[in-house]
Amino acid sequence: MFPADFGYVRAGSLAQALSLLTASAAAGEDAKLLAGGQSLLPMMKLRLATPGTLIDIGGIAELTGVTVDAGGLTTIRALTTYRALQHDARIAAAFPAMTDALAVLADQQVRARGTAGGCVAHGDPASDLPAVLLALDASVTLASPRGTRAVPLDRFLQGVFATDLAPDEILTAITVPAAAPGSAYQKFEQPASHLPLAGVCAAVRMRAGVITSAGVAVTGVAGRPFRALGTERSLASVHPAPAVVASAASQVATGVRPLSDQHASGPFRLHLAEVLAGRALTTAIERARASGPSGASGASGASGASGVSGASGASAVS
Repeated sequence: MFPADFGYVRAGSLAQALSLLTASAAAGEDAKLLAGGQSLLPMMKLRLATPGTLIDIGGIAELTGVTVDAGGLTTIRALTTYRALQHDARIAAAFPAMTDALAVLADQQVRARGTAGGCVAHGDPASDLPAVLLALDASVTLASPRGTRAVPLDRFLQGVFATDLAPDEILTAITVPAAAPGSAYQKFEQPASHLPLAGVCAAVRMRAGVITSAGVAVTGVAGRPFRALGTERSLASVHPAPAVVASAASQVATGVRPLSDQHASGPFRLHLAEVLAGRALTTAIERARASGPSGASGASGASGASGVSGASGASAVS
């Protein structure tokens, strides 16, 4: 398949990219940003996306890299590739669940080109990284000619390929609060696409053997990655005995209307989510205990929680 005809322009800076977006919107033209291209280009080949112009932002240096401030706040700039995140020791130490997800996300070629910001902005309901970021209470920074605004990721993701990104806005960064070394990600993938039929991230903090806070997020099951609020509430201020973890995992998709297609029925996706939640929580709790008395110091290994299928997985990225 070949894409429809389109124009192409390469932006040299964020300011130029915003100017090009604004001009396209004023002209009534559908313009798309090109970052890693790992989802947009296949969609164009299938003519599921037919932008009039591609604005290539892949060379904008100010949108690349990871920084960590003195308080542990981590900023992942939008054009940071999966591979760069996967090999960043700070990410592995602070957020083992992120390294779990990156290890089973697509193949080496996609990890080398796909970007964290493109993935989040794409809004795919079956994407690995957004579930991890949701469980870690991440937010996104959006830039436009009017300035910048910060939006919690849970509010930014709105539905199937739908986000709170205006036509003249660019997602410039993802911000993650201080380290959560007690975290883990588990997925069950569709064998052909390697996308998660279900994926669950759990992030817990503990003190004196008690869970002080928990974040649990699910992908691949509903029209958007979502927080499992019932599970999170049930884990507050409890000793995580196996029965407690199992009970919390059983609530992971309560009230959720699941996706159903040729790859998996809705009930099967719900069952997967419950099983994966139990496994992710168990690993996250083990890591929190190993990280120190407060569950907030340095983390142990980051890639111990492989997906149920044990195969390499993939996530849609822009």
